[in-house]
Amino acid sequence: MIRIEHLKFCSICIHQKDDMRKGIICELTNQIADFEDTCNSYAVDTEIIEQLKLKKIENEVIDKMASQGKIFLNYLLDMVFITIFIFIFIIIIFIALAIVAPSAISDIKDNNMMFGYLIGFIITMLYYLFFEATTGRSIAKHITKTKVVTEMGEKPSFKMILVRSLCRLIPFEAFSFLLNDGSGWHDSISNTRVINI
Repeated sequence: MIRIEHLKFCSICIHQKDDMRKGIICELTNQIADFEDTCNSYAVDTEIIEQLKLKKIENEVIDKMASQGKIFLNYLLDMVFITIFIFIFIIIIFIALAIVAPSAISDIKDNNMMFGYLIGFIITMLYYLFFEATTGRSIAKHITKTKVVTEMGEKPSFKMILVRSLCRLIPFEAFSFLLNDGSGWHDSISNTRVINI
């Protein structure tokens, strides 16, 4: 066997050791590998195998990550749908108040700025929590064929989606995807990614 073939075994063996001059050597012999077909002391390091598997999964998720253009399109489409939901919700509230307590409408009109922020916050949180926690996809992500996953490519927990949704309230967070690898602060803080499906 040549050195490259030896390294395929030695790099995942529990008896490997790094040497500044020689590279990977056997800690039992303090020499580079010189076996022909098999090594009698070869034993797989399961920890290294697990790390390699995790690294492979991480790289697969990175390879599937949605482009910045798709992420921005998701943001714009989600804002359109959230605005529609807010509009419908406000109409329903005003109709209900007109029937039950007509005098409350004038109170809301006097404090409309605070009322608007509160409704916007509630609808935005419910929108992302409902869609991303149940399917991993908002309406926009259905349209662009993208999905929210963990850094390991799995379905995110409700807690991760909650953190992700709350992070969207950070000022200028919507433009944070322009930095780094295209993932926004709501992704990096919640350990999630948006991938193509």
